Amino acid sequence: MPAVTARQAAVSALVKVNTQGAYSNLVLNETLKKSGLSPADSSFAGRLFYGTLERRLTLDHVINHYSKKPVSKLTPAVAEILRTAVYQLLYLDSVPDSAAVNEAVGLTKKMKAASASGFVNAVLRNFLRDEKKIPQIKGNRLKKLEVRYSCPQWLIKTLLEQYDEPSTLAMLEHSLDRPPLYVRVNTTKISVEDCIAHLEAEGVQVQKDPDLQGCLLLSGTASIEKLTAFSEGLFHVQDKSSQLCAAALDAKEGQRVLDTCSAPGSKSFTTAEKMGDSGEVISCDIFEEKIKKISEGAKRLGLNSISAKLQDGTVFCPDLGEFDRVLCDAPCSGIWMPVSRYRLSARKVPYLKKPSSSRLKITDWATNRRAFLSLSRYFSTRMPWV
Repeated sequence: MPAVTARQAAVSALVKVNTQGAYSNLVLNETLKKSGLSPADSSFAGRLFYGTLERRLTLDHVINHYSKKPVSKLTPAVAEILRTAVYQLLYLDSVPDSAAVNEAVGLTKKMKAASASGFVNAVLRNFLRDEKKIPQIKGNRLKKLEVRYSCPQWLIKTLLEQYDEPSTLAMLEHSLDRPPLYVRVNTTKISVEDCIAHLEAEGVQVQKDPDLQGCLLLSGTASIEKLTAFSEGLFHVQDKSSQLCAAALDAKEGQRVLDTCSAPGSKSFTTAEKMGDSGEVISCDIFEEKIKKISEGAKRLGLNSISAKLQDGTVFCPDLGEFDRVLCDAPCSGIWMPVSRYRLSARKVPYLKKPSSSRLKITDWATNRRAFLSLSRYFSTRMPWV
């Protein structure tokens, strides 16, 4: 028997993310690694975790309607138990209503919040009694859109200032979709076909991307780090758009490449693999913890051509020398990540409406290397802060 249930794993991870400001993907992976859950239960925990994060404002609207105490005043454990339960009731048709309620009540005891069991049961039963209808939304159109799309009002207002309403609504709708999970095959260790066979043997559903050689779309797994193929360094996680940037860089064997804002390192990994692990890739970032992660990733993949360095991308460093290629993925706002858009506030709007000075310095520094520059996030005239 696993030490925790799938629901308990999801709730524990959510508590950590929302109280400690931790990265959601890292927290979930670490929680699932320690949980002892089966692949199916891990997948359910992941779906519950990310779904609850994405729909948080909608879920809080429901809870606040049935609770005398607002969600913000509840203990973190009770708040997340209720959020995950309401998420199941609203969005997971495969979960019986009775199971969602009973498991939530049981979780209060496992999460050392047994005194709240009656409260949790009452909130959920009352919601069921009203046929799981979203309570009436009091307020202006921005408030209604906030609840419908689980997006802060200030961000919706900013979007409407930049785009027309149909475009804004389309973006908000799309923001609720689960992002696809893309990975890159480490062709210095294994062929694409053999990697697919390895993953399928572990129960992962795999699709080849029609546009990019070595790019795979995975489904049916929640904790990538639990896969043998991952621990053996046969692939790394990397979004398709990021893989396209590395392809545009078109680095050749034996060249020197600078990745100015490298973390988490996926573009450096792909570049080194495309170069046959020859030449040199200098992967820079300003945070020691991220440099450590890049080094660990390169070691897992067996890529010896990567050197991770603590280097501020806004500061020119002549000691690094000349490069044949420079890759500059300047930091973005992160507003489409659920946790980021909740943590940002209206005070950040002036910063979001124009490129920050640090991003401009980074791109200026990169172009001064007198080398090829690949920008994976460019600053458009209409919406430069995305």
